Amino acid sequence: RLRTAAGMSATRLVTMTLTTTCTMASPASTVGRIAATARTLRRVCSRAPKSHALLNPHADALTRSLGALASIRGERVRRLSASAPTHASPSTTTRAGKANEWRGPRYGKGGRGGGRGGGGGGRGGGRGGASDAAVYVKRPRRAFTEDEQRRIAALQALADAGAAPVATLAKGKANLFLDGNPIVYGGAVNTIANGKSDAPPRTGDPIIVADHEGKALAWGVYNDTSQYVVRILRMAWECELAPHPASAGKTVAVKCDVEEVIRDKIKVAARMRSDCGVAAGNANGPTTVYRLVNSEGDGLSGVCVDVYDCGGEGGGGKVAVAAVSAAWAHMRRDAVVKALGECAGIDRVLWRTDARMLELEGIFDASRSKDSRSEETDDGQSDAAGCYDAETGAETSPPAGWVTVAENGVRYEVDLTKGHKTGFYVDQRDNRAEVRALGAGKGRVLDVCCYTGGFAINAALGGAADVTGVDSSPLALDIARRNAEVNGVAARTAFVQSEAFKYLDDLVVDAGNLGTFDMIVLDPPKLAPSVNALDKATRKYVKMNQAAMLLLRPGGILVTCSCSGAVTQRGLLPAIVTAAATAAGRRVTMLGKPRGAGADQPLDPAYPEGSYLTVVVCRVA
Repeated sequence: RLRTAAGMSATRLVTMTLTTTCTMASPASTVGRIAATARTLRRVCSRAPKSHALLNPHADALTRSLGALASIRGERVRRLSASAPTHASPSTTTRAGKANEWRGPRYGKGGRGGGRGGGGGGRGGGRGGASDAAVYVKRPRRAFTEDEQRRIAALQALADAGAAPVATLAKGKANLFLDGNPIVYGGAVNTIANGKSDAPPRTGDPIIVADHEGKALAWGVYNDTSQYVVRILRMAWECELAPHPASAGKTVAVKCDVEEVIRDKIKVAARMRSDCGVAAGNANGPTTVYRLVNSEGDGLSGVCVDVYDCGGEGGGGKVAVAAVSAAWAHMRRDAVVKALGECAGIDRVLWRTDARMLELEGIFDASRSKDSRSEETDDGQSDAAGCYDAETGAETSPPAGWVTVAENGVRYEVDLTKGHKTGFYVDQRDNRAEVRALGAGKGRVLDVCCYTGGFAINAALGGAADVTGVDSSPLALDIARRNAEVNGVAARTAFVQSEAFKYLDDLVVDAGNLGTFDMIVLDPPKLAPSVNALDKATRKYVKMNQAAMLLLRPGGILVTCSCSGAVTQRGLLPAIVTAAATAAGRRVTMLGKPRGAGADQPLDPAYPEGSYLTVVVCRVA
C-alpha cells in the first residue's frame, strides 16, 4: 500500500509500469487492470509534495509509454498527473482554455506545425503544456541598448501617429512574441486598427503588432483570411531607421520595407550556410544540394528554398527551388527571386507553390482548372512550376530533364519540377551519412519507404551485401535504380514496388524472414498530418516498428523516422519505439539521442512548431 509519493522510488515506478505494459501487450489484458494501475499512478503523482519535483519527469515518461501501449489496443488513457506534462509549453492552456487530455501518447492541444518541407507545412505539432525549462530557467528581463531604444521609440511613434495599421494583442499574449515567436494567430489578436486609412489592411500589407496597452512590439505582414493573422518580420528593436522625409533629416522614421527585409534575411541565410560548411561535403565527396532558406528558422515564414548546384557550361547552373506556402511571399515572388540571385548567387528559381495552403491564405488562382488541380500531389503542390531568371525576374525555361547533384559524394538524379516537395529530401543528409557508416559489415538490409533510394544506396556504399528498397511509387523506384547504377551498387541493391505495411506484413507472415535482417530503415510519409490524427498515426507507427523488430536479428540496427510535426514536437517517437519493442517481445538500446535535420535547416527556439523530423537509431536485442 502506498502511503506517500515521497516513499515511491523511480525504480518502483518503473517496475510497476513495466509489469503493466507487459500485461497490456498480452492477449489476456483487460481494461480493468489498466485502470487499476492508472489509479495507482494517479495517487502517486497527486500525493507528491512540491519539493519532490524530480518525480514528475519519471511519471511523465511512464505515462507516455502506458499511453502508447494502450493505443495499440484502441483503449483510452487519461494523463495521470494533475499537473501539466513537464516537457510542454505553458502557452497551450492559455490558448486552449481547458485542461489537456490525450488518447494514446498525446499531449496538449496542437497548433500549426511543420510538414516535411518546414514551416507552413500543414496542421500538426503545436505547443504542448509547461516545460522543465519554464520551471528551472527563469525568463530574464531584456535590457535594451540606447540604439535599440531609439528603434523601439520610432516604431511606437509610427503606431501612435496612425501611419500604419496596428494589430493589438489580447492581454497576456505579448510575452510569446517578445520571446521571438514569428506567428501571430487570430486568437491572440484583440483588435485591428486601420490607422489613418479609411480602408482596413489587406493581405500582404505591413502592419505593426502592439501589446494590449498599445506598446509596439514588432512589425510584419498581415493576412485578412488566414489564421496566421501576422507573420512577424522585424522586432521593434530590430527595425531599420531612415531620415524622416518631412524633417530634413532631423528625425528618423521606421522603414517597413518588406523587400529589403527579404534581401537581408536571404543574405544572412547564405552566410550561415557558408559558415556551417553545409555545401562542403565530407571525406566521401562534395555536396551540391542543401537548404538555403528554412521558413521561420531563417525569418521568412512560409518560404523554403533548396539549392541544386548543377554545374556550369550546360549543367544547368545554380538552381533554387522555392516551396512557398504564404500569401505575402507569393505576392512578392519577383523580390524573392531577385534576392536569391543577388545575395546567394542563384541563376534560376523554380517557384513551386503549396496550392492548398495558398487557398487557406486567401489566394485563389482562377487560371487553375479542375484538371490542373487534379494533378496536385498529396501535399498540395502542383505539378506545374514556373521558372524565373534570378537576375531579371523574367520567366525562363527550367532545367531540361533530370539534374544530377551530389551529397557527401553520393550522386542522385532529381526531378526538380515533379519530385516530392522540392525534388529531394535534403533534410535526411546527415542521417543518410550515418546509415552509410552503419552499413559496414552488414548482410541483409531493408529500406522501407525508400523514395529514390537514399538510405538504401548509402547502406550499400557502406558495405552492406544485400539491400532491398521498398516504395509504392514506380517513378521513384525507377530513379532509385538509376541512382544505384550511377553509384556502382546496382548489383547489391533491389527495389520493390509495394505498399509499406503490406510488404512488412508479408515478410512477418513468412517465419523464414524473422530475425534475418541486419539493419532496417523506416522513413514513412507524414502519418500524423494533424494533432487529431495522432491516435491513428501512433498505432501505425507502433505496428510498423513492431514488424521491423520482429524481422531484425538479435543485435540488429533499427533506424526509424517520423516527419510528422505532431509527433516530433511531443517527443513521441522514442516512446513509440519502446512500445513497439514491448509488443514485439524485444529489448531496445538507444544509440544516442534522437536526430533531426542538419545544420542547413535551422530552427527558431521561439517557434518549436518548426521542428518536424525525428530519427531514432537503436539496437534491437
